[in-house]
Amino acid sequence: MEDNNNSEHSGGDSDANSKYKDENKFSKCETLDEGTFAFMHWMNSEDKKSLSFTDNPIVLLKFVNDKHTILYDTKRRTEIDVEISKGVPFCRYCKEYDCAHVGFAVCIEQLCGHHRTGKEQTVEDILEV
Repeated sequence: MEDNNNSEHSGGDSDANSKYKDENKFSKCETLDEGTFAFMHWMNSEDKKSLSFTDNPIVLLKFVNDKHTILYDTKRRTEIDVEISKGVPFCRYCKEYDCAHVGFAVCIEQLCGHHRTGKEQTVEDILEV
């Protein structure tokens, strides 16, 4: 029997499609789960301060445990403030309790524990934990 499955490689478009897939790999950053994925990607990134969309979909800028987290969304190219009030995170940019920014901020909270120091921390401070 002859195998006619040639759909895997279709000529010169494979490089263009591969690039398109890479660029869109992180394009969805809307749900809590996608925020968790962005956090894991950021933690494994070689350059945690890179504002390149393909390096880091979301970047941590500042963090004050149990108060707020300042993020940079590389797709939207804007700073995002996730405020924590009575233990409940709220994204001031999206005006939601369950967006990717909240998911990322929750991961940072879990990483750092609940110190309740009120002290602002940077990326360097967080990574020393």
